[in-house]
Amino acid sequence: MTAKGKREEIDGQMEFNEAIRDLVREVVLKVEELGHIRPERLLISAAFNRSPRKAGLLAYVLPLKYRAGSPVERRVRGPKEYHWAMMPVQRAGVEMLYILYFMLPRFLLLSPRDRIETVIHELYHISPQFNGDLRRFKGRSVLHGSHKAYDAKIRSLTDAFLAALEPSRAHYFTSPAFLAESPSATHIPEPRPKLLKVAFLPKS
Repeated sequence: MTAKGKREEIDGQMEFNEAIRDLVREVVLKVEELGHIRPERLLISAAFNRSPRKAGLLAYVLPLKYRAGSPVERRVRGPKEYHWAMMPVQRAGVEMLYILYFMLPRFLLLSPRDRIETVIHELYHISPQFNGDLRRFKGRSVLHGSHKAYDAKIRSLTDAFLAALEPSRAHYFTSPAFLAESPSATHIPEPRPKLLKVAFLPKS
């Protein structure tokens, strides 16, 4: 593999990032509950797992804003308050709100159905307000709620997506040949928050 941040090449001809973007566009178009997502404000990136194991992290979504879409987050540690900010990530003058990362080659080893479920799983994490934050649930797992219910929801959305596809598109995305030839892929380094200031809290 090449150095982090540079284009990663895996033998093959299909460009992974654009193929996944094509799938994302189709999902957003066909699945009403994900219709709030604007694909032009998402970035698609490959990430690379060096372990030969098939089990493990498949994908994740990186929000580029904090809670409720705020660009700044305040964190208190001891007597100090830290102000962190996510610097805007722009492409062609448009601010991006999320980056979707897919672990390669692990993601490529999935069945076509499981690949689609994984993409929809990550898209469902995106806030319904599409403000750079994540969807939040009540309970102990703020990002999933009940894992069993979350997984059932993703299966239902995947069924709805596949049922809504035109036959040619359904064949394209579910064919074993889709992404089967180890496509070339581009990695985008994760943006890091910037510390704006540190303030001492007033003594009580």
